[in-house]
Amino acid sequence: MDNNIRKKKRWVESFVGKAFIICLLIFVLANLLYPSHEKSEEENRMLTQKPKMTVGNLTSGGYMEQYENYQADQFIGRNFLRKVKVTLNRLGGSREENGVFIGKKGQLLEDIVVPDQETLKENLTAIKTFSQEYSDIPMSMILVPDAASVLSGSLPSFAKVADQNACISQVKKELGDSVQWIDAVKAMNKHQDEKIYYKTDHHWTTLGAFYTFQEAASTLVIDADVSSAYVSYPVATDFNGTLAAKSGCRMGEKEEIDIYVPKDTDNDVTVNYVDEQIKTTSLYESKMLKTRDKYAVFLGGNTSLIDIKTLSEKQGRILVIKDSYANSFVPFLAPYFREIVLLDPRYYTGNIQDVMDTYKITDVLFLYNGNTFFQDNNISGVLNSGQSNETGIHTEEGTDQTE
Repeated sequence: MDNNIRKKKRWVESFVGKAFIICLLIFVLANLLYPSHEKSEEENRMLTQKPKMTVGNLTSGGYMEQYENYQADQFIGRNFLRKVKVTLNRLGGSREENGVFIGKKGQLLEDIVVPDQETLKENLTAIKTFSQEYSDIPMSMILVPDAASVLSGSLPSFAKVADQNACISQVKKELGDSVQWIDAVKAMNKHQDEKIYYKTDHHWTTLGAFYTFQEAASTLVIDADVSSAYVSYPVATDFNGTLAAKSGCRMGEKEEIDIYVPKDTDNDVTVNYVDEQIKTTSLYESKMLKTRDKYAVFLGGNTSLIDIKTLSEKQGRILVIKDSYANSFVPFLAPYFREIVLLDPRYYTGNIQDVMDTYKITDVLFLYNGNTFFQDNNISGVLNSGQSNETGIHTEEGTDQTE
Protein backbone atom coordinates (compact mmCIF):
# COMPACT_ATOMS: atom_id res chain seq x y z
CA MET A 1 0.00 0.00 0.00
CA ASP A 2 2.82 2.39 0.93
CA ASN A 3 4.58 1.60 -2.37
CA ASN A 4 1.41 2.46 -4.34
CA ILE A 5 1.05 5.73 -2.46
CA ARG A 6 4.66 6.67 -3.22
CA LYS A 7 4.19 5.84 -6.91
CA LYS A 8 1.04 7.91 -7.06
CA LYS A 9 2.78 10.81 -5.33
CA ARG A 10 5.72 10.64 -7.75
CA TRP A 11 3.30 10.56 -10.69
CA VAL A 12 1.44 13.62 -9.40
CA GLU A 13 4.72 15.51 -8.82
CA SER A 14 5.94 14.56 -12.30
CA PHE A 15 2.64 15.63 -13.88
CA VAL A 16 2.63 18.96 -12.06
CA GLY A 17 6.24 19.62 -13.05
CA LYS A 18 5.63 18.81 -16.69
CA ALA A 19 2.42 20.84 -16.74
CA PHE A 20 4.27 23.82 -15.25
CA ILE A 21 7.03 23.60 -17.86
CA ILE A 22 4.47 23.29 -20.69
CA CYS A 23 2.52 26.30 -19.38
CA LEU A 24 5.76 28.27 -19.04
CA LEU A 25 6.76 27.44 -22.62
CA ILE A 26 3.30 28.39 -23.88
CA PHE A 27 3.52 31.69 -21.96
CA VAL A 28 7.00 32.44 -23.36
CA LEU A 29 5.90 31.55 -26.91
CA ALA A 30 2.72 33.65 -26.57
CA ASN A 31 4.79 36.62 -25.41
CA LEU A 32 7.12 36.23 -28.40
CA LEU A 33 4.13 36.26 -30.75
CA TYR A 34 2.20 38.94 -28.82
CA PRO A 35 2.31 42.23 -30.79
CA SER A 36 3.75 45.28 -29.04
CA HIS A 37 1.33 48.07 -28.16
CA GLU A 38 2.26 51.75 -28.24
CA LYS A 39 -0.11 52.93 -25.51
CA SER A 40 -1.99 51.53 -22.55
CA GLU A 41 -5.50 52.99 -22.64
CA GLU A 42 -6.18 51.80 -19.09
CA GLU A 43 -3.07 53.52 -17.70
CA ASN A 44 -3.22 56.43 -20.16
CA ARG A 45 0.51 56.28 -20.89
CA MET A 46 2.91 55.28 -23.63
CA LEU A 47 4.42 51.81 -23.27
CA THR A 48 8.11 50.97 -23.63
CA GLN A 49 9.02 49.68 -27.08
CA LYS A 50 11.58 47.01 -27.92
CA PRO A 51 15.03 48.61 -27.73
CA LYS A 52 17.56 48.49 -30.57
CA MET A 53 20.65 46.43 -29.88
CA THR A 54 23.82 48.48 -30.31
CA VAL A 55 27.40 48.00 -29.13
CA GLY A 56 27.09 51.05 -26.89
CA ASN A 57 23.87 49.78 -25.31
CA LEU A 58 25.34 46.35 -24.67
CA THR A 59 28.61 47.54 -23.14
CA SER A 60 26.93 50.13 -20.92
CA GLY A 61 24.29 47.70 -19.67
CA GLY A 62 21.54 50.01 -20.91
CA TYR A 63 20.16 47.46 -23.35
CA MET A 64 19.26 44.93 -20.67
CA GLU A 65 17.61 47.60 -18.53
CA GLN A 66 15.60 48.85 -21.51
CA TYR A 67 14.66 45.29 -22.46
CA GLU A 68 13.45 44.55 -18.93
CA ASN A 69 11.23 47.65 -19.07
CA TYR A 70 9.97 46.53 -22.48
CA GLN A 71 9.11 43.06 -21.16
CA ALA A 72 7.40 44.53 -18.10
CA ASP A 73 5.21 46.74 -20.31
CA GLN A 74 4.43 44.31 -23.12
CA PHE A 75 3.79 40.86 -21.61
CA ILE A 76 0.51 39.14 -22.39
CA GLY A 77 -2.28 39.42 -19.81
CA ARG A 78 -0.63 42.42 -18.17
CA ASN A 79 -3.85 44.37 -17.61
CA PHE A 80 -5.58 41.34 -16.07
CA LEU A 81 -2.65 40.61 -13.73
CA ARG A 82 -2.47 44.29 -12.80
CA LYS A 83 -6.13 44.23 -11.77
CA VAL A 84 -5.53 41.06 -9.73
CA LYS A 85 -2.58 42.73 -7.96
CA VAL A 86 -4.62 45.85 -7.12
CA THR A 87 -7.55 43.74 -5.89
CA LEU A 88 -5.31 41.59 -3.66
CA ASN A 89 -3.62 44.69 -2.27
CA ARG A 90 -6.99 46.23 -1.45
CA LEU A 91 -8.16 43.03 0.24
CA GLY A 92 -4.93 43.08 2.23
CA GLY A 93 -5.75 46.56 3.50
CA SER A 94 -3.52 48.63 1.21
CA ARG A 95 -4.68 52.23 0.77
CA GLU A 96 -1.95 53.34 -1.63
CA GLU A 97 -1.14 52.22 -5.15
CA ASN A 98 1.77 53.57 -7.19
CA GLY A 99 1.98 56.87 -5.28
CA VAL A 100 -1.81 57.37 -5.26
CA PHE A 101 -3.81 57.28 -2.02
CA ILE A 102 -7.19 55.52 -2.17
CA GLY A 103 -9.06 58.04 -0.08
CA LYS A 104 -12.49 58.31 1.47
CA LYS A 105 -15.73 58.73 -0.51
CA GLY A 106 -14.09 57.60 -3.73
CA GLN A 107 -11.42 60.33 -3.72
CA LEU A 108 -8.02 59.47 -5.20
CA LEU A 109 -5.16 61.72 -4.11
CA GLU A 110 -1.64 62.00 -5.48
CA ASP A 111 1.14 62.01 -2.90
CA ILE A 112 2.72 65.39 -2.20
CA VAL A 113 6.14 65.94 -3.78
CA VAL A 114 9.01 67.12 -1.57
CA PRO A 115 10.91 69.71 -3.62
CA ASP A 116 14.58 69.39 -4.42
CA GLN A 117 15.91 72.53 -2.75
CA GLU A 118 18.71 73.11 -5.27
CA THR A 119 16.32 72.96 -8.25
CA LEU A 120 13.79 75.11 -6.40
CA LYS A 121 16.45 77.71 -5.62
CA GLU A 122 17.51 77.84 -9.29
CA ASN A 123 13.90 78.30 -10.43
CA LEU A 124 13.14 81.03 -7.89
CA THR A 125 16.36 82.86 -8.71
CA ALA A 126 15.47 82.70 -12.41
CA ILE A 127 11.99 84.11 -11.74
CA LYS A 128 13.41 86.98 -9.70
CA THR A 129 16.04 87.76 -12.33
CA PHE A 130 13.40 87.62 -15.08
CA SER A 131 11.22 90.01 -13.09
CA GLN A 132 14.11 92.45 -12.69
CA GLU A 133 14.93 92.34 -16.41
CA TYR A 134 11.32 93.29 -17.22
CA SER A 135 10.67 95.53 -14.24
CA ASP A 136 8.11 97.58 -16.19
CA ILE A 137 5.91 94.51 -16.78
CA PRO A 138 3.60 93.33 -13.95
CA MET A 139 4.25 89.70 -13.01
CA SER A 140 1.88 87.56 -10.97
CA MET A 141 2.01 84.01 -9.63
CA ILE A 142 -0.58 81.35 -8.86
CA LEU A 143 0.68 78.19 -7.17
CA VAL A 144 -2.25 75.80 -6.82
CA PRO A 145 -2.13 73.29 -3.94
CA ASP A 146 -2.74 69.62 -4.68
CA ALA A 147 -5.86 67.77 -3.58
CA ALA A 148 -3.97 65.88 -0.84
CA SER A 149 -3.12 69.25 0.73
CA VAL A 150 -6.60 70.80 0.52
CA LEU A 151 -8.68 67.63 0.96
CA SER A 152 -6.51 66.17 3.70
CA GLY A 153 -9.65 64.90 5.45
CA SER A 154 -10.16 62.51 2.54
CA LEU A 155 -6.79 60.84 3.02
CA PRO A 156 -6.97 57.24 4.32
CA SER A 157 -6.47 56.76 8.05
CA PHE A 158 -2.85 57.13 9.22
CA ALA A 159 -1.69 58.37 5.79
CA LYS A 160 0.88 61.15 5.99
CA VAL A 161 1.91 63.60 3.29
CA ALA A 162 4.44 66.43 3.17
CA ASP A 163 3.32 69.90 4.24
CA GLN A 164 2.77 71.51 0.84
CA ASN A 165 1.41 74.70 2.39
CA ALA A 166 4.80 75.25 4.02
CA CYS A 167 6.54 74.75 0.66
CA ILE A 168 4.19 77.22 -1.04
CA SER A 169 4.75 79.73 1.77
CA GLN A 170 8.51 79.33 1.24
CA VAL A 171 8.09 80.20 -2.45
CA LYS A 172 5.97 83.25 -1.61
CA LYS A 173 8.50 84.48 0.95
CA GLU A 174 11.56 83.99 -1.28
CA LEU A 175 9.98 85.63 -4.32
CA GLY A 176 8.93 88.63 -2.24
CA ASP A 177 8.05 91.70 -4.29
CA SER A 178 9.30 90.24 -7.57
CA VAL A 179 5.79 88.90 -8.27
CA GLN A 180 2.26 89.77 -7.21
CA TRP A 181 1.13 86.76 -5.20
CA ILE A 182 -2.36 85.34 -5.90
CA ASP A 183 -3.45 83.16 -3.01
CA ALA A 184 -4.78 79.95 -4.55
CA VAL A 185 -4.42 78.15 -1.21
CA LYS A 186 -6.99 80.50 0.33
CA ALA A 187 -9.32 80.21 -2.66
CA MET A 188 -9.25 76.40 -2.70
CA ASN A 189 -9.47 75.94 1.06
CA LYS A 190 -12.48 78.25 1.16
CA HIS A 191 -14.37 75.90 -1.18
CA GLN A 192 -12.94 72.55 -0.10
CA ASP A 193 -16.43 71.11 0.46
CA GLU A 194 -17.27 71.61 -3.22
CA LYS A 195 -16.14 69.66 -6.29
CA ILE A 196 -12.93 71.61 -6.87
CA TYR A 197 -10.81 68.53 -7.70
CA TYR A 198 -11.68 65.50 -9.77
CA LYS A 199 -11.94 62.26 -7.84
CA THR A 200 -10.03 60.21 -10.42
CA ASP A 201 -7.62 62.81 -11.79
CA HIS A 202 -4.84 65.04 -10.41
CA HIS A 203 -6.23 68.24 -11.96
CA TRP A 204 -8.53 70.79 -10.43
CA THR A 205 -12.01 70.96 -11.87
CA THR A 206 -13.12 73.98 -13.87
CA LEU A 207 -15.02 75.09 -10.75
CA GLY A 208 -11.75 75.12 -8.80
CA ALA A 209 -10.14 77.12 -11.59
CA PHE A 210 -13.07 79.55 -11.55
CA TYR A 211 -12.80 80.22 -7.82
CA THR A 212 -9.08 80.90 -8.21
CA PHE A 213 -9.80 83.19 -11.17
CA GLN A 214 -12.14 85.19 -8.94
CA GLU A 215 -9.30 85.49 -6.43
CA ALA A 216 -6.92 86.59 -9.22
CA ALA A 217 -9.19 89.12 -10.97
CA SER A 218 -8.23 92.24 -9.02
CA THR A 219 -4.51 91.47 -9.21
CA LEU A 220 -4.80 91.04 -12.98
CA VAL A 221 -6.56 94.45 -13.12
CA ILE A 222 -9.88 92.96 -14.15
CA ASP A 223 -12.37 95.44 -12.76
CA ALA A 224 -15.53 93.59 -13.81
CA ASP A 225 -17.62 91.48 -11.42
CA VAL A 226 -16.57 88.06 -12.71
CA SER A 227 -18.56 86.05 -10.17
CA SER A 228 -21.65 85.94 -12.40
CA ALA A 229 -20.04 86.61 -15.79
CA TYR A 230 -19.95 82.98 -16.96
CA VAL A 231 -22.32 80.10 -17.50
CA SER A 232 -21.14 76.50 -17.22
CA TYR A 233 -22.31 73.36 -18.92
CA PRO A 234 -20.97 69.79 -19.14
CA VAL A 235 -19.10 68.52 -22.19
CA ALA A 236 -18.44 65.04 -20.78
CA THR A 237 -20.08 62.86 -18.13
CA ASP A 238 -17.83 59.79 -18.41
CA PHE A 239 -14.40 61.16 -17.47
CA ASN A 240 -12.04 58.74 -15.69
CA GLY A 241 -8.69 60.39 -15.04
CA THR A 242 -5.00 59.74 -14.70
CA LEU A 243 -5.02 58.81 -11.00
CA ALA A 244 -7.46 55.99 -11.69
CA ALA A 245 -5.23 54.85 -14.55
CA LYS A 246 -2.07 55.14 -12.46
CA SER A 247 -3.45 53.31 -9.42
CA GLY A 248 -5.78 50.82 -11.11
CA CYS A 249 -8.53 51.91 -8.67
CA ARG A 250 -11.90 53.57 -9.32
CA MET A 251 -11.61 52.61 -13.00
CA GLY A 252 -15.40 52.42 -13.28
CA GLU A 253 -16.07 55.87 -11.82
CA LYS A 254 -17.43 58.49 -14.23
CA GLU A 255 -17.08 62.22 -13.71
CA GLU A 256 -18.30 65.38 -15.37
CA ILE A 257 -16.13 67.91 -17.18
CA ASP A 258 -17.58 71.41 -17.43
CA ILE A 259 -16.62 74.40 -19.51
CA TYR A 260 -17.42 78.02 -18.68
CA VAL A 261 -18.56 80.46 -21.36
CA PRO A 262 -18.90 84.25 -20.97
CA LYS A 263 -22.53 85.37 -20.72
CA ASP A 264 -22.37 88.80 -22.30
CA THR A 265 -19.21 88.91 -24.43
CA ASP A 266 -18.19 87.35 -27.73
CA ASN A 267 -16.08 84.24 -27.20
CA ASP A 268 -14.54 84.13 -30.70
CA VAL A 269 -10.82 83.39 -30.68
CA THR A 270 -8.00 82.39 -33.00
CA VAL A 271 -5.73 79.78 -31.45
CA ASN A 272 -2.31 79.33 -33.05
CA TYR A 273 -0.24 76.30 -32.01
CA VAL A 274 3.00 78.00 -32.93
CA ASP A 275 5.55 75.19 -33.34
CA GLU A 276 2.99 72.86 -34.92
CA GLN A 277 1.82 75.71 -37.22
CA ILE A 278 -1.81 74.70 -36.65
CA LYS A 279 -4.68 77.17 -36.19
CA THR A 280 -8.13 76.62 -34.72
CA THR A 281 -11.01 78.86 -33.73
CA SER A 282 -11.78 77.30 -30.37
CA LEU A 283 -10.21 76.96 -26.93
CA TYR A 284 -11.54 73.40 -26.84
CA GLU A 285 -10.62 70.24 -28.76
CA SER A 286 -13.85 68.24 -28.82
CA LYS A 287 -12.16 65.25 -30.47
CA MET A 288 -10.29 64.63 -27.19
CA LEU A 289 -13.62 63.80 -25.54
CA LYS A 290 -13.57 60.55 -27.53
CA THR A 291 -10.27 59.52 -25.93
CA ARG A 292 -9.34 58.49 -22.41
CA ASP A 293 -7.44 61.78 -21.95
CA LYS A 294 -10.62 63.87 -21.83
CA TYR A 295 -9.02 66.68 -19.80
CA ALA A 296 -7.15 67.49 -23.02
CA VAL A 297 -10.44 68.99 -24.27
CA PHE A 298 -8.88 72.17 -22.87
CA LEU A 299 -6.57 73.42 -25.63
CA GLY A 300 -5.87 69.90 -26.83
CA GLY A 301 -3.47 69.13 -23.98
CA ASN A 302 0.10 70.32 -23.49
CA THR A 303 2.32 71.88 -26.12
CA SER A 304 5.26 74.27 -26.18
CA LEU A 305 3.78 77.61 -27.29
CA ILE A 306 0.23 78.76 -28.04
CA ASP A 307 -0.85 82.21 -29.21
CA ILE A 308 -4.52 83.08 -28.59
CA LYS A 309 -6.01 86.19 -30.16
CA THR A 310 -9.38 87.34 -28.80
CA LEU A 311 -11.97 90.01 -29.59
CA SER A 312 -11.47 91.72 -26.25
CA GLU A 313 -11.55 95.51 -26.25
CA LYS A 314 -8.74 95.46 -23.70
CA GLN A 315 -5.21 96.05 -24.96
CA GLY A 316 -3.27 93.76 -22.61
CA ARG A 317 -1.15 90.89 -23.92
CA ILE A 318 -0.48 88.34 -21.20
CA LEU A 319 2.17 85.62 -21.18
CA VAL A 320 1.19 82.60 -19.07
CA ILE A 321 4.15 80.42 -18.07
CA LYS A 322 2.40 77.27 -17.02
CA ASP A 323 1.65 73.61 -16.64
CA SER A 324 -1.56 71.76 -17.54
CA TYR A 325 -3.55 73.36 -14.70
CA ALA A 326 -3.59 76.57 -16.74
CA ASN A 327 -5.37 74.91 -19.67
CA SER A 328 -8.76 75.06 -17.93
CA PHE A 329 -8.00 78.50 -16.44
CA VAL A 330 -7.16 80.33 -19.66
CA PRO A 331 -10.77 80.57 -21.00
CA PHE A 332 -11.57 82.88 -18.07
CA LEU A 333 -8.90 85.32 -19.27
CA ALA A 334 -10.17 85.55 -22.86
CA PRO A 335 -12.67 88.42 -22.36
CA TYR A 336 -10.06 90.56 -20.58
CA PHE A 337 -6.91 90.30 -22.71
CA ARG A 338 -6.41 91.07 -26.37
CA GLU A 339 -3.85 88.29 -26.66
CA ILE A 340 -2.89 85.35 -24.46
CA VAL A 341 0.41 83.54 -25.03
CA LEU A 342 0.93 80.21 -23.29
CA LEU A 343 4.41 78.83 -22.71
CA ASP A 344 5.09 75.43 -21.14
CA PRO A 345 8.77 75.21 -20.08
CA ARG A 346 8.63 71.39 -20.20
CA TYR A 347 8.25 71.54 -23.99
CA TYR A 348 9.53 74.95 -25.06
CA THR A 349 13.14 75.15 -26.31
CA GLY A 350 13.19 78.67 -27.70
CA ASN A 351 14.23 82.05 -26.39
CA ILE A 352 12.10 83.82 -23.78
CA GLN A 353 13.24 87.25 -25.00
CA ASP A 354 11.87 86.44 -28.46
CA VAL A 355 8.49 85.70 -26.92
CA MET A 356 8.44 88.91 -24.90
CA ASP A 357 9.43 91.03 -27.91
CA THR A 358 7.49 89.27 -30.68
CA TYR A 359 4.16 89.32 -28.85
CA LYS A 360 4.72 92.69 -27.13
CA ILE A 361 3.86 91.19 -23.74
CA THR A 362 2.34 93.59 -21.19
CA ASP A 363 1.66 91.13 -18.33
CA VAL A 364 3.14 87.83 -17.13
CA LEU A 365 1.40 85.15 -15.08
CA PHE A 366 3.09 82.05 -13.64
CA LEU A 367 0.42 79.40 -13.10
CA TYR A 368 1.44 76.01 -11.73
CA ASN A 369 0.13 73.13 -9.71
CA GLY A 370 2.27 72.56 -6.61
CA ASN A 371 3.56 69.09 -7.44
CA THR A 372 4.52 70.07 -10.99
CA PHE A 373 6.25 73.28 -9.91
CA PHE A 374 8.30 71.51 -7.26
CA GLN A 375 9.50 68.90 -9.77
CA ASP A 376 10.04 71.06 -12.87
CA ASN A 377 13.71 71.63 -13.60
CA ASN A 378 12.99 73.40 -16.91
CA ILE A 379 11.80 76.75 -15.57
CA SER A 380 15.23 78.23 -14.88
CA GLY A 381 16.54 77.09 -18.26
CA VAL A 382 13.72 78.79 -20.17
CA LEU A 383 13.82 82.02 -18.17
CA ASN A 384 17.59 82.22 -18.57
CA SER A 385 17.35 81.58 -22.32
CA GLY A 386 17.21 85.32 -23.01
CA GLN A 387 21.00 85.32 -22.57
CA SER A 388 21.31 83.62 -25.98
CA ASN A 389 19.39 84.10 -29.17
CA GLU A 390 19.74 80.85 -31.08
CA THR A 391 16.14 79.87 -31.56
CA GLY A 392 13.51 81.99 -33.29
CA ILE A 393 9.76 82.22 -32.99
CA HIS A 394 7.48 81.04 -35.73
CA THR A 395 4.92 83.69 -36.48
CA GLU A 396 1.49 82.95 -37.90
CA GLU A 397 3.03 82.85 -41.38
CA GLY A 398 5.75 80.49 -40.14
CA THR A 399 8.63 82.93 -40.61
CA ASP A 400 11.58 83.54 -38.34
CA GLN A 401 11.56 87.03 -36.85
CA THR A 402 14.94 86.94 -35.11
CA GLU A 403 17.95 88.58 -36.67
